[in-house]
Formats: sequence, C-alpha cells, structure tokens
Amino acid sequence: MHASSLDNMQKCYERFAGQVDLAGRERLTVVDIGGSNVNGSYADIFSDPIYDFLAVDLVAGDGVDIVLDDPYVLPFDSGSVDIVISGQAFEHVEFFWKLFEEVARVVRPEGLVFLIVPSAGPVHRFPVDCYRFYPDAMAALARYTGMQLVDCWQDERGPWNDLVGVFSHAFAEEGSDSMAPRPNQHTLALRSASAAPAETNPLNEQTRGEIPYLQAMKTIHEVLSPAGYLEIGVRTGGSMRLAECPAVGVDPAPALSQPLAEGQRLVKQASDVFFEQSGSRVEGIETIDLAFIDGMHLFEYALRDFMNIERRASTNTLVVIDDIYPNTPAQAERVRQTRAWTGDVWRLYVCLKANRPDLCLLPLDTWPTGLLLIAGLNPASRLLWQRYNPLVRSMKGCALDDHPELILGRSDAVHPGNPCVTGLLELLRRRREEGVRFRPGEVRDQLRRR
Repeated sequence: MHASSLDNMQKCYERFAGQVDLAGRERLTVVDIGGSNVNGSYADIFSDPIYDFLAVDLVAGDGVDIVLDDPYVLPFDSGSVDIVISGQAFEHVEFFWKLFEEVARVVRPEGLVFLIVPSAGPVHRFPVDCYRFYPDAMAALARYTGMQLVDCWQDERGPWNDLVGVFSHAFAEEGSDSMAPRPNQHTLALRSASAAPAETNPLNEQTRGEIPYLQAMKTIHEVLSPAGYLEIGVRTGGSMRLAECPAVGVDPAPALSQPLAEGQRLVKQASDVFFEQSGSRVEGIETIDLAFIDGMHLFEYALRDFMNIERRASTNTLVVIDDIYPNTPAQAERVRQTRAWTGDVWRLYVCLKANRPDLCLLPLDTWPTGLLLIAGLNPASRLLWQRYNPLVRSMKGCALDDHPELILGRSDAVHPGNPCVTGLLELLRRRREEGVRFRPGEVRDQLRRR
C-alpha cells in the first residue's frame, strides 16, 4: 500500500460511498479484493459500523478474512455485495478481465466498484506483475461487463501514477435512502491529530526566535511587493491581512477574527480539493508572487501544497513555509500533544535539501517555530511528483534525532534581518518587474555568492 492509493480510495469514499442506497437495510457489505494489510489497509476507510468489511486474497495474511481457492471465483451470491474495492491487485492477475467479470456478477445493480491500478512504475512481482493500465482500459472493462464507468482519473504522483475507475450497473446521483459520507478512521485521525490538548507539560511548550513570524512576514510583503498572494491555512486571518495585493486564502475551517480586506478571497476548502478544482491558475490572482503555507502540520500535506504551488508559480515566486522548527520533540509529534505544534513539517526542509538541490532554501529564526523561504522554483520540474510515494515512505522513517542540530538547534537559520534575506527579496522583485525569468539553480547560486 502506498500513500497516494490510500488518498485515492478515500476520495472514492467521500465522493461516492454515501450514494449507495441502503434500501431499508442497516448495513452494507464491502469486499476488498487483494485486501491483505501490507503497509496499510482500506479497512480504515470503511471503518464505520455500517460497513461489513471483508478482505479476500489468495493467501492468508494480516487482515485477510477469506482465502480464495480460485482467483477467478468470488464466494458471494450474484448481486449480493454493495461495494467491491481493489487496489494494487489487478496488475498481478494474469487474466484480470475474468476477475472483473466476477466482480460485475457479485455487485448489486445499484452498487459500486472502486478499482485502483498502476499506470506506471517498476516491476514488482507478487508473484507476477503483468500489466500497467491506461484510462481506455477502464472504459474497455465497463464495455466488456456491460457496466457504467461512473468516473475515472489518473493520479500524477509517481512512481505508480494510480489509475482510478468507479463502476456501477445502474448508478444514480442520489439514491432514495442515500447518506452523506460518514467519518472514518482516516478523517477522525486527522481531526484528532490537530486538536489542541486541554493540558500540556510546560516543559514541552518552550518557544524561541529572534522576531515574531508575523513581523517577518510583514517585511517580506513590504520588500517583495507581490502582485498576487496565496495562503494555505488562514485560521484567524492575521497573516492574510498583511497582503496589500489581490489575495486568495484556502482553509476548510477558518476562524477569522475580523473581516478580510477588499480584494482578498477566502476559499473554504481543503487545499488538495482546491488545487484539484483550480486548474493551472488560481482564480482571483494573476500571478502567485508570494505563497505562505501554514496548513495541515503533517509532512505529506505540506509537501503536496508546495508541489501544487510550484507548478502554478513562476521562477520569481517566493514560497514561505511555517513551522519548520519544533522547539521540543513533543512539538514535532504527528499527533498533537502541545499548544505550540509543528507536527513533522520539519521533514519538508530535510526532504527538499536532499532532493531539490536546485532550490534556494533559506530558513529564518523566527518566533515561535521558524520560517523557511523557498526561491528558485521550477514550474516544469516533475521530480517531486515522480518520487512522491517513495519520498513519503522514506521521510516517515526519518527521525528528529537524525537531525538534532539542523532542526532543534536551528543551525542553518539566519536572523530575519540578515542582509541576505533582503537581498533575496529584492532580487526576486527586480527580476519580476523586469520580466526576466531565472534559470534552474540561478537563485541558489546568486544567494551563495552573497
């Protein structure tokens, strides 16, 4: 199981699972084909008690409920299963069309099939690895079985570039007894991860920094003078109100302390949904000259926010990341234990240092938890997209103890008033006003010479 596959199954769940008609019943049956728990399970997504979740596989394993005698025979009555799901399995099935025909047999007429398969990636035999799939394959499966292809999308995150298909015999937008998607272990874990604790240990609440981060952000706005500003994670709106240009803020649950200024637009969405729906440009701003990422304090979320911003940016864009410096190990926990909480956003700094040497990375010693300036963006770069799943897996194994001086010691951090900071901001502004683009690595090289 890889990170993007879980994301895509959650997307299927949120978009479609609630539209399966209960038809007066209290429970729904979900069958996962190839459902052995290997680095994760879809059971966390279908965790609500309304679902009877059954994992079937060819061999016994963690989480497997039924071991198949024949890979092309599912031990269920025709039209008896409400939702059939499968991920990372069909590429290992020699005659996958025969298995899908069996899937079409067991699913109810108004039921759903969620299928996730790779469209790219290296050979990984289990025990065989036969296929990679393209969108036309989903349409072909629908025609072969007489099913309807309700939706299909291809994920850009490598190396697998998941292809997702949603199928049904008789899909209706809303059933007579349909329901909204119920919270599951995936969404509940995210909520609990960011919830502030009622009581904390004062020793874990230490903070430090030369100046408050909002003061540093104010200076950045003044010197850079952006023509367009994007903010991920608005909260009370304190940083958003610093912008004196057209601005867009994205936050699924903002808590503004006062109204935003004219020309500032608030989008109440999760950033992943916002970027998926916004296309190549952000409505409301001509160019993203400055972006501030202060959203979900988990590495993979901050990484995706940066990836999505970079592809919509220019080489003159400055991205600022908040919360790269936890002051204590407790502040860096992925499940929040402190009021001053950074989560593992610090891993983004480590990740970019190791994987994107073309970028200019300038960490600032701000209160309470540091800022990271990122310049020299390359909108054409595909490296982070192609390596996404391996990066997420490897960085989750990266411990804070591996980088005590870099992160807890802030060994690379500079004072926000350092001339190199002003020099970087002035360089970006001048090049933008001149209409001159940077070559890859040029901003980094110029900063080093300073």
